[in-house]
Amino acid sequence: MDEALWVDELYKAFWRTLPGMLHAEAQGLAHTLGLAPSRDVPWSAVFRNEFTLAAPALLAEAMPGVRGATVQDALLAHVLAVIEAFGTDRIHDAQVRPTWQLEAILAHARRARDEALRRVAPGVDDPAIDFARADEATLLAIGAERVLLASGEPAGFSRYYALSLAKQSVGFPASIALAHAAGWTAAQREVLSRMLSSVWLGLQLHDDVMDWQDDYQRGGAWAVVLASELRSRAHGEPDVGDVGDVDDGDDDAARAPGGAHRRGAVAYGPLGTPPWGIAATPKAQSEPPASSASSSLIPVRRMVLDAGVLGAMLDGERRCFRAARRRAAVLGARRVAAWAEGREVQAQELARCEAESPGFANRAHALKSWAKAVLA
Repeated sequence: MDEALWVDELYKAFWRTLPGMLHAEAQGLAHTLGLAPSRDVPWSAVFRNEFTLAAPALLAEAMPGVRGATVQDALLAHVLAVIEAFGTDRIHDAQVRPTWQLEAILAHARRARDEALRRVAPGVDDPAIDFARADEATLLAIGAERVLLASGEPAGFSRYYALSLAKQSVGFPASIALAHAAGWTAAQREVLSRMLSSVWLGLQLHDDVMDWQDDYQRGGAWAVVLASELRSRAHGEPDVGDVGDVDDGDDDAARAPGGAHRRGAVAYGPLGTPPWGIAATPKAQSEPPASSASSSLIPVRRMVLDAGVLGAMLDGERRCFRAARRRAAVLGARRVAAWAEGREVQAQELARCEAESPGFANRAHALKSWAKAVLA
């Protein structure tokens, strides 16, 4: 199965159902939202990883009894949920102008998303597959995050994990609905939920490391907030204890078949156990690596690098993908397990290099993007 082709065909089928006056805007939506450099870039090429848009299709390997049409509906619901979440976020963040065409497309996407999900799991009453709840959790988390970042107040990893997992939580319902369609038990769905949370948090950690300087200049970055917290309590060795609390998935083999026991989740802070989020990572437009940081960023950059917070975040990413790999293996999702293993190895190497040479991850990322554009 070519998930990328499927994603693009499903989105094309969606926009063709819209009124004709919306077709042109819908075709170039990724560009309008600032996620693609041109209107010709398909949605399948917008993100750096295949999981963000195609999660239900990749997980379907572990659900051989589910009909192809049901998988297709789950994928459609997921794709539209991700796209709608990005559009809504960009509007609320004033990154795009809320034209009537854009708002109409997003409204149509929400309706088509909900209809597709109902076809996947008709009659199932489960809060975990309620898009309305997910929408509300997303907006609350995004708002709380913006207030925190704008305040300049330090915050620890527990708060970071809570908000990161809660925002864009619409990435969760379609995969769980597909598990309902496959007849999975509550214990199996719990393992799936935890696997998804590991993936989304791992992707968010990676994104927040690689883009922290741009994020800071746009209004706030978690790397700065976390580094400030470490510095404010640093008497001797900085304490990054929350990073070690990322669940490694060791107990999921016992949980999946019969749900024999249930271990406590990560201490996610005042939000409690969050609705699982999506950490979508848009492909950055290529640009040459900067020779030096802007003068206003230099002291902040020094603080971040001296705190070692980027290495801590990358090690958190490694732990997340290790947990995702183990949980995917328990569920029989071999392709997801292999993908997560690759991400785990990559994060481990980046964390090692970052510890040896602070700032390595950002330098390597900038050079890679520049070389890809120049040498293509």
